[in-house]
Amino acid sequence: MLTDTQNTALKTETLSTVITTAVDVKPQRNAGLIAGTLVETSVGWRRAELLRVGDHVQTYDGGLRQLRRVERSYYGADQGGYALEGILHVPGGALDNCEDLFVMPDQMLMISSQLTEDLLGTSSVLIPASALIGYRGITRLVPKGLIEAITLGFDDEEVIYANSGLLAHCATGATGAAGGASDFFTSLDHGRAVALVSLLGKNRDVLDQAIATLNRNEPELLAAA
Repeated sequence: MLTDTQNTALKTETLSTVITTAVDVKPQRNAGLIAGTLVETSVGWRRAELLRVGDHVQTYDGGLRQLRRVERSYYGADQGGYALEGILHVPGGALDNCEDLFVMPDQMLMISSQLTEDLLGTSSVLIPASALIGYRGITRLVPKGLIEAITLGFDDEEVIYANSGLLAHCATGATGAAGGASDFFTSLDHGRAVALVSLLGKNRDVLDQAIATLNRNEPELLAAA
């Protein structure tokens, strides 16, 4: 997470019954938390694969929220799982994560900076993890063996804390809803996200020139999806 300011808007809570755990359900996109990722819960940090329906997870703007669905999908064609070209290696500290971790390419992550405020009028946006390749040492790796991806669902879409500072988007409890665009948070598609990431960390003179060029030549490039 790149934090300058924080979105404090609260979502309206909805009521629903507890949805039972689904096993080996492939999300619509290659998203979810890879097994071993630490998630902040009401009883401390727990590995994603140990979470169960009914557990309470700390969220970005809604406090503790109860898990309504836990889906598990398995990747690795040579191991009987779904085909997957690669996962992302995020070095410790790259996104305020306390240690190295691995992320699914289509998992939506939240970033916050003054740049998003300047360009999009919002302090925080969701982008697909794959748009961050090359940023602060983030690389794509070919996974070895079987990869377990855990998709968490709540009554409403949420953003949760992983490995201390990384912010990961979770859809509602609907089956297979992981990784898609958000109805509440501002989200960018891959092309717009890559354009945004390319500007992160630039000095002000370079940034102002780049923004002017984008506004002149490609005014829609960074428009929210």
